[in-house]
Amino acid sequence: MVAGALIAGAASVFAALGAGSASAVAVTPLPGGVQVDLSPTDTAWVAQSHFGQTLAGLPHPSAASFGAALDAAAGVSAAVPNGRVTFTVYGPFDQLNGTMLALQ
Repeated sequence: MVAGALIAGAASVFAALGAGSASAVAVTPLPGGVQVDLSPTDTAWVAQSHFGQTLAGLPHPSAASFGAALDAAAGVSAAVPNGRVTFTVYGPFDQLNGTMLALQ
């Protein structure tokens, strides 16, 4: 639940930052977790701002690897037209796991 709230909160930040543009962050509840799909605009913003580095500084054991993976995936996806990032997060807050994909 807490992980879902944190991810949903991060998605809200993406949505607010992209307000008025083609921003469209989608947060989908999954059994035991959430899926977050960034739009191409949000993916480009993450790549340009290195937002993953900010997330990597959070006090959580998974923060550093998640932040590095987010920046890497956003960098790859932002390099192609309409590239985007999608990720899932599962588990209790102290044992988060998931997947991250860079999509074209």
